[in-house]
Amino acid sequence: MVWLLIIFCLAVAVSPLLWMKSSPRQQHITDCRRKARGLSIHVNLRRRPGALETEHRIDTIYYWLPWLEAKKVQGWILHRSSRRGWESSFADWRWINNEADKKWYEIITACLSELPEGITAIQVSNEGVGLVWDERGTIDFIDKIHVSLLELRKKGEEIFS
Repeated sequence: MVWLLIIFCLAVAVSPLLWMKSSPRQQHITDCRRKARGLSIHVNLRRRPGALETEHRIDTIYYWLPWLEAKKVQGWILHRSSRRGWESSFADWRWINNEADKKWYEIITACLSELPEGITAIQVSNEGVGLVWDERGTIDFIDKIHVSLLELRKKGEEIFS
């Protein structure tokens, strides 16, 4: 009987430590964000692109690169997370706020063909270029995201200079 009491007390003491252990999904997210930071990609939680002013829920993960020099740009968002906005020439994607200048179309087409399926938005703003990603898939997707962000930023630097 004493042994059962000792085992019960140990179980009660150790169980909170087991709750603190990361799940495989949490560990994957941590690894993705760590790799992104190592590549100088910023990661933020944000409202969904195209969210109404009354929607305050922060429910998307935004991977972005800042401009090399401060820019004042006419930003745009290309997304596929809802039916908001207007249709684009890119299948299943819609514009929000503004449509990108035609100079962007070639690089957008190239990026859309290379990016992981979990990318739901591409955004260009005064702060830089970014992507909304659901963080599903392998950690190797970070490399694809990084290449796409670098190409988008390079094009933006050309267009806005």
